Amino acid sequence: MARSERRFQGKISADYELVMRGIPHLPEIDEQVINAIRAYTPAVPAPRLNVLEIGCGSGRATAKFLSSRPDIKLVAIDNEPEMLAQAEQSLCNEIKQNKLELVQSDALAYLKSVDDGYFDIVASVMALHNFERSYRSRVLREIHRILKPGGLFINGDKYPPDDPTEFYRILPLHLAPFFDILGPAGRTDLLKEVVLHELADFAPDRIMNENEFLREVSEIGYGGCKFTYRKNFDAVFHGHRL
Repeated sequence: MARSERRFQGKISADYELVMRGIPHLPEIDEQVINAIRAYTPAVPAPRLNVLEIGCGSGRATAKFLSSRPDIKLVAIDNEPEMLAQAEQSLCNEIKQNKLELVQSDALAYLKSVDDGYFDIVASVMALHNFERSYRSRVLREIHRILKPGGLFINGDKYPPDDPTEFYRILPLHLAPFFDILGPAGRTDLLKEVVLHELADFAPDRIMNENEFLREVSEIGYGGCKFTYRKNFDAVFHGHRL
């Protein structure tokens, strides 16, 4: 697969903030990622911390990353123009202050353009699970390459358990909040699109199972691999370039 898909065109993109309310624990995931960014200490002290966000969307998490510490210079990428336009509007001050650069790009194409060991941190929230597995594998290798030694990869995302019984126990718990939010809002059109999108995340060529992911990143060479949070399918992964 040469390029990532545009899975957020249309209604989901236009009403992204409403859709994200269907993940009620998302602020907890954000806080886990932010705490990891705050706690990070570079191996070589520098006045600026180079941070890359993959799949910034509307800039919802981007704003939180920028406010987490004063020494961040953030590059945020996404391949959906409508969502980047939302981010540009809400984060115009940070762009003017040269704290933030927004880039419309395919994730893998951007990563390949970056020099080895350039970024201190690569962070993402609810993006990598959208990639097909073969594409995601290449992305994970490129993230490892562009991190500085000791650099942090932190990812709050959808990591379903490998056990089918546990998967089907959690599935209705995962989907129910979208019905609770979008149904009363009268957005059955959006609800249908969201549910189909969510179910597609679990296709064999896309699903990002927890244990399989841990095996893969360990084989690539990430160290200190661990999960620090879990709610239903969602978890926060930490790994470092050794």
